[in-house]
Amino acid sequence: MNADDPEIPEIFPRCVNEKKTLRVTWHPGVFTFADIVVVDIQLDAQGYCDLNAFKEGMRTIGRSIKPECLILIETTVPPGTSEKIVKPVIEEEFTKRGIDVEKFTPLIAHSYERVMPGSKYVSSIRNFWRTFSGINEKAADLAEEFLTNVLDTERYPLCRLGHTNASEMAKVLENSYRATNIALMFEWAKLAENIGVNLFDVIKSIKVREGTHDNMLRPSLGVGGYCLTKDPVLANWAAEALFGLENKLPMAVSAVNINDLMPLHTIEIIEDACPSLQDKRIAILGVSYLQNVADTRHSPTKLLWENLMEKDAIISVHDPLVEVWPELGDMRIEKDLSKTLFDAEIVVFAVGHKLYKALSPEDVVQMCGKKSLIVDCSNFLTDEKIMKYLKLGCNVIGVGRGHIKQLKKKIKK
Repeated sequence: MNADDPEIPEIFPRCVNEKKTLRVTWHPGVFTFADIVVVDIQLDAQGYCDLNAFKEGMRTIGRSIKPECLILIETTVPPGTSEKIVKPVIEEEFTKRGIDVEKFTPLIAHSYERVMPGSKYVSSIRNFWRTFSGINEKAADLAEEFLTNVLDTERYPLCRLGHTNASEMAKVLENSYRATNIALMFEWAKLAENIGVNLFDVIKSIKVREGTHDNMLRPSLGVGGYCLTKDPVLANWAAEALFGLENKLPMAVSAVNINDLMPLHTIEIIEDACPSLQDKRIAILGVSYLQNVADTRHSPTKLLWENLMEKDAIISVHDPLVEVWPELGDMRIEKDLSKTLFDAEIVVFAVGHKLYKALSPEDVVQMCGKKSLIVDCSNFLTDEKIMKYLKLGCNVIGVGRGHIKQLKKKIKK
């Protein structure tokens, strides 16, 4: 597991060696013995949703499970999936087996995780609120019993919704809200840069309004990961493909499109400071999509890297957690920071890993061996560090950090 959660190296030995409760197999015959099957099948969407692999997974389950087995879907799916896709597939497989679907209505429930990669990965599964629903009352009751047994529902009560369409919508709406929030902040980041304002200070001053504004997000290099990049698209696809609606979700989809192209803005501000990037030595610090995790799925660094390569820049890439970059043909990532920074004319702080935040300006300049252009993609550098870089002769720019112009004036005085 690519996360720095201290519970992970403990939980697997405990389950495998001590409790002996974890078994891993590829054989579909094990479904025959299951009372509950938890479904977590990766489901991608890029303008449309390809459900073929998901459907085949459901068919495999339907061919083997007992009629009384609960199917609990935790995959993030388009609204309508349990009712309009899973149920018909299971009914079809039951019928092929001679099971009376009137007597044994498939027991299907949906409950999505709110997993937070990082130092509290396991805790975010067990110790967090869950929303769930069932295709019928019996399925919902079974799901509630199961979730109550495996989660801390005393401190984090369950939320039971009346229909699987509702819980499926809850997940994609939750992430669509976050994606739209980020897209909005990005718009204001560009304004802040142009009028000399530190947007992060502005956001901090607004977030004191608890309950109404304390969930404002921040601009960055871009949005990555498995959820915010696709969930609004899943919902938009479902509106037409599963429900036949013409008026879909233009604002949510627009947010995804804005966020997908956000890394190009970092290139814009770099080119404002350094008009020609041809043969410029650029060090990119951070490949994962999120700080202190090693997950590279949909990482915005990929678009940054690709576009800098098109400009014939000479790029070195470092990440303390990522060994290889699968999205770029398993490209190996440099692990020696001094080698990455050596002779770099431009240093991009792309991800806020602990290692990078702990770097002193003096060390960075020493490893570069020159007065580089320092690029802060998301408030990773304090004003104190920015001032040190400036005093050392470096130029500093940042997404949403228009106030750096004022800091430069202080240095000149």
